[in-house]
Amino acid sequence: MKIKRLTLLIILMLLFISVTIYWFMDTSSAKLVEIVEIQQQKDDFIVHIRVETNDKGFQILRSLEYTGDEPITIDHRTPLISVSIIQKNHDFTGSHVNKVLNPGNIYHPQKPQSYNSLEEGDYNLYMHSQFFIDGEEVNIFAEKEISFQ
Repeated sequence: MKIKRLTLLIILMLLFISVTIYWFMDTSSAKLVEIVEIQQQKDDFIVHIRVETNDKGFQILRSLEYTGDEPITIDHRTPLISVSIIQKNHDFTGSHVNKVLNPGNIYHPQKPQSYNSLEEGDYNLYMHSQFFIDGEEVNIFAEKEISFQ
């Protein structure tokens, strides 16, 4: 009888410890305070950035909208839209991609970029999009603060 009680007590203690550790791990990381959206326009192009929470922490979605009147071909390296947090370090080193954009197209060449939660505080998010039209370089920049609590 004592062995059954001892076994039951050990199981209950392990369950309590497991739940406590899970709760602590889930609540110890800061969360994104609010969804952050950026729309930065240059000529016939609008870069859209959305920062939102996900199960790992947060993710950044990126797209390029073309608002011109005629189809246009852009040439870009990977990534088309580079996003960094804290430091402005953008690297366009991938192979060249040609893409025809029609009026109203929204181009999503990259999957969402996922990050683990950051520590509590305010951080700068830097965006740089670079592409070429008829050999002429187009650069679109934006910067916005994101907050975690």
